[in-house]
Amino acid sequence: MVKFAGKSDKGLLRRQNEDAFCIIGGTDDSPLILVVADGMGGHLAGDIASQTAIAVIRESIAATPLDAESDELIDARLMDLVQTANDMIYEKSRTEPGCYGMGTTLIIAVIASGKLTIAHIGDSCAYYLRDGAMTKITIDHSYVEELVRTGTLTREEAARHPKRNVITKVVGCVGKVSADLYRVDLQDGDRVLLCTDGISKMLTEHEIADAIMAASDPDEICGALIAKSNNKGGLDNITVLVYLS
Repeated sequence: MVKFAGKSDKGLLRRQNEDAFCIIGGTDDSPLILVVADGMGGHLAGDIASQTAIAVIRESIAATPLDAESDELIDARLMDLVQTANDMIYEKSRTEPGCYGMGTTLIIAVIASGKLTIAHIGDSCAYYLRDGAMTKITIDHSYVEELVRTGTLTREEAARHPKRNVITKVVGCVGKVSADLYRVDLQDGDRVLLCTDGISKMLTEHEIADAIMAASDPDEICGALIAKSNNKGGLDNITVLVYLS
């Protein structure tokens, strides 16, 4: 049975889809690599930034497959992949017409030997669902998240704040960048979700969890989440990747 899937949709209001994703490996006991990127919609060439990140990661893994023999090797490779993508996007933003100021969020997730390892920059999100309870793994690099962490805003206030879409850290806008790393020991029955903010800012965590639990086909889960977001207005591009352990 296929245990992973990904889908993307431009939503109902945006003229183009600035999200991008890819799925690498996951067969013949090779590590499964899930990648999602959300180009900065408020800047020029957001779609170029996200597609560049995905292309760089695909090409790098194809040239040198990821070594998943240890946590340290995975961590080092993820950080290298993030910086390589950053270098390419930053260079394009400085040299190609129309690309100045572009950037992208980025999540690279590796599933190997019963562990989920994530490198994260921006406000795209990773969650896992276990025994019906959903946990958000990543912490957004955003203006409102900083206010929540300092106690200035409640989570509910942050969801309505006029600056809730302001991102404080992305790939491609400065010469050097460092991702946050997360690791989860997976259990049988766990469900993993990666998504852009077309899901996380449109649906509540309860709504997301219900959709993840409602089906056993990852492709069906992806489609249901996209439909739910569009039914609420489809205000942004929507990308979702699902893995069932």
